[in-house]
Amino acid sequence: METKDWLVRANQQIDTFVRAGGLGKDPFAQVFEARRKAFSLFSQQLHDAEIEKMRRYIFNYDRLPTKPGDTPAKTPNLIAGEWVMAAKNEKMLNPGDRRIALAEMPDSGPEEVDRALTYAFEYWKSLKWTDDTLAYRKQVVKNFSRILNYYYEECLTEIRVQIPKTRLEADKDFWEGKRAADHLEGSAERAMLGEIVPTMIEGHTYWKNKNLPAGVSAIFTPMNFIYGIPCIQFIGAYLVGAPFVLKGHPLSAIATTTMMRMLMAAGADPRMVQKIEGFGKGIESLVHDHRVAIVSVTGSDATAARMQSLRGVRPVRFEGGGCNWSYIDDGYSDEELQKIAIRLTYSKLGFSSHKCTTLHGIAASSAVLSKILPMINREMDEWKLGNPTAVPAEVTKIVGPCMVHKAQTATDIQEAAEKIGAKVYRKGGRVTGGEYAENAEVIAPIILSNATPDMTVKVNWDGRGEKEVNLMTTEFFMPILVTSEMKSFSDFMNFCVNINHHDLAVSIWSRSDVLLSKARKVLGGMVKENDGTDSALEWEEFGASGVGTSGNMGVGDPEATFAIYSRRQKGRHVVF
Repeated sequence: METKDWLVRANQQIDTFVRAGGLGKDPFAQVFEARRKAFSLFSQQLHDAEIEKMRRYIFNYDRLPTKPGDTPAKTPNLIAGEWVMAAKNEKMLNPGDRRIALAEMPDSGPEEVDRALTYAFEYWKSLKWTDDTLAYRKQVVKNFSRILNYYYEECLTEIRVQIPKTRLEADKDFWEGKRAADHLEGSAERAMLGEIVPTMIEGHTYWKNKNLPAGVSAIFTPMNFIYGIPCIQFIGAYLVGAPFVLKGHPLSAIATTTMMRMLMAAGADPRMVQKIEGFGKGIESLVHDHRVAIVSVTGSDATAARMQSLRGVRPVRFEGGGCNWSYIDDGYSDEELQKIAIRLTYSKLGFSSHKCTTLHGIAASSAVLSKILPMINREMDEWKLGNPTAVPAEVTKIVGPCMVHKAQTATDIQEAAEKIGAKVYRKGGRVTGGEYAENAEVIAPIILSNATPDMTVKVNWDGRGEKEVNLMTTEFFMPILVTSEMKSFSDFMNFCVNINHHDLAVSIWSRSDVLLSKARKVLGGMVKENDGTDSALEWEEFGASGVGTSGNMGVGDPEATFAIYSRRQKGRHVVF
């Protein structure tokens, strides 16, 4: 194993850093210049023994809080190479048990944002980033991937403690992030390749380069995939060479802190990597500050719309949720319909309906619906209500707590829908009584049938006032399944294109090549054939079409991901 003088110095700094409670100058930021200078194409990646010595630095807690009274983990900001708390700090509560304080995190304001942006923009203005190379950044991402893999079990524990998930869903979250590191790094040269245009005029050379760094980028990530989505986004920005400020969801503050420390330990330039915690208006300047070239947000369309209003014509790269539907064609046997029912029930209830690709509704003929609805209802009977972190790893059929809405909102939607003619095929809604339900938002699954595109209800949305809700086109991060009888596949296509503007994911169950061919001609976003809406574990470009309200970008595919943080260049050289 080669001697790494910078690593010896970093380990010495880690002792001081840990004694200071994980606050102060980052140990790896202090040795970055020496580390970068020592890099060559023959530099070894980090070894397991070296990664193990980083444990105390990477995980800023002795143990994760799992019961009332446990000490919350500190999740400081990373600004200008230092880990700092804010003048005001808040405690984030566990959505599976509000008695547990997960994290003590900064309630950052404009001052913290300004410090971070000043630091990032000074680096950008200096043009020192032009001295960096893709080869070094690839080495950093390789190290980051090795660190992730080494701490696999610790990462899964972090995910499940913060966001109540089954082991299966936590695995999907982790591997989405790990595969992002591997795939983006491995594909970077080809995905960011420039293009020389064939000679058009003698003495002229033309070229295209779509991957110049765009500038300082602000990255906003959600609470549902707290390793997967941030990794895709910040690794994309880092490989392109765009300095970024990461703003994760408050519920994911522990994981966001861990990932940024992993990236620093992997060798990232501290001038390119910063993290801010906070809420709403306090950190709003991170969106509209003139020094921010790109805002990338994964979240709700309401959040993206607010950000776009703050930025005017400047880019907001948005990927949001979807009101995702499935169509089931005629011609399947009862045995095949049973398999479809099991798959679609998982699409609806998997991860407690918190995926952006969660199934919203099923459309089919009356004959198909009359068969498959009882099957889905029976399959839902197999799912239990509970905290997913409190069940054995092999258990997957758990409807966990609602992390986005009040449980009462589901009950209100159910009752209002029945009054306007929808059938409550399966009655559910808010669950009360018992220690679990008293300390979390617990919702039993609901099935609403006989819905039509014009069915709207008004409910007190999460206690914040009356809101009009269309049963078929309003996204529910709640275990509410809607079904609608449609006489033809053309009616369903018309609904998807002209009525439901959430064109994130649609699943089509059919053996007809004619029907499937038509779907490929008509549908935007992700088209899943003979599959549920929620499968995105394989490395695919996932995202909406770029036109509907589910977002204007796609991620996953390397070219699409790098494009988020890039400027385009077209060039011409004339022989003088």
